Formats: sequence, structure tokens, C-alpha cells
Amino acid sequence: MKFIIIGLGHFGASLGERLTNMGHEVIGVDKNMDKVDDLKDKLTHVVCLDSTDSAAINTLPIANTDIFIVCIGENEGENLMTTALLKKMQVKRLISRSVSTLHENVLEAMGITEIVRPEIETADRWALKLSNANFVNLFEITKEYNIVELIVPAKMIGRTVMNINFNKIYNVIVLTKLKLVSEINKLGVSRTIIKAGEIVTANTRIEENDILVVYGHRDDIKRMLRENE
Repeated sequence: MKFIIIGLGHFGASLGERLTNMGHEVIGVDKNMDKVDDLKDKLTHVVCLDSTDSAAINTLPIANTDIFIVCIGENEGENLMTTALLKKMQVKRLISRSVSTLHENVLEAMGITEIVRPEIETADRWALKLSNANFVNLFEITKEYNIVELIVPAKMIGRTVMNINFNKIYNVIVLTKLKLVSEINKLGVSRTIIKAGEIVTANTRIEENDILVVYGHRDDIKRMLRENE
């Protein structure tokens, strides 16, 4: 996958390095030349430009980029302006960092549905989530074993837990099932949230818009997703 990360402070730089090490193509962007120089040998490409300038932003490979991540944290105004520009350009997928509750509310009002909160979420965790399209959330128990909230693969929809046989075939344990639902926030903006679901039994049927919470070795979870795409 190709990522463009705008804002190469501690969080943006860490996320960029982690994604690069995972084999992704990462373009790092910052208006500070010192930060760009520091990462020139650690990311796929680095660019020094002002991300609030639409002409400068248009020099980036927008159409060929899968995910844009605005990691600017030192200046809320620059963060919002950059996010607004990218939103207007209708990039494929846009994630933006929030630095306060008010900032987060403004991003939501702009229609940004994926928001990074570095004070509670690490760069490593986001790198793992972004590298796996089905991952909604991830909690590392150890380096190898994770609890993962994941979007149900298409081939599982309509089948029961017993029929899929998670434990025997994939060596994965299903902990619970959640549901994606839409709600209106305090600003009157519609957003998709995850609601608590039901206790999973052998007869539980997997439905569209379900989120499964599973536990297992990271490689086993990835294999399960690959085989059910």
C-alpha cells in the first residue's frame, strides 16, 4: 500500500518508519527541512512543503495514494487546513490526528470518520491496523498474540460459529460479536460507531456489519482473513 504522512513529529515519524519497515511505500511530508532530512534514509520518500498550500499539495501523487494521514500536532490550524484541502480533493482514505476534544469535534463536523488520538494510541498499533484492511482495532497481548476487532470477511456472512469452526481450522478464539451502527453526534453529524453485541455461542450466526472480536496468533488471524476474502 502507498501512504502519505503529513507532519513528521514524533508520532508521524514513528508511524512512517513502522509502515516502511512493514514493506509499504511511505511518503513523509513536513515543512520543516530538518525533520525531512532526519527521515530521508528511513522512509521511502520525503518531501519538504507547506501542506496548507493547495498548489504544493497537488504536486503529491494524490491519485496513486491509498491512505493520507495528517499527523500535524503542533498547530491545530495547519492540521485543519490540511485536512480540509485533502477532504476537498476527495482522496481515497483520509485519517487525521486530533490534539484536543474540541479539535476532534471539529474534525467530526468536517466529516472525518477516522481520527488518531496519539495520547491513547501508539504508532505501532496504528501501523498494524493500517496494514490490515479488516482490522478495526488491535490490542497486543504479546508480540505474537493479539486481541483484534475485525470486519467480518464476506465468505463468513450467513454462517454460524460452529460451521466456520474458528478454533479447529484457524486456531483462533471468538470472544464476542459487535455491531456497526450509525448515530448522530452532538453536532448533528452522522457517524458510524461500534455497539456492544451478544454473547457468542456455537449457533451464533455471522451477519453483515458485524465486528468480530477474536484472540489468537497474529499469523493465524491473517491466514483466516486471507482464506475468507
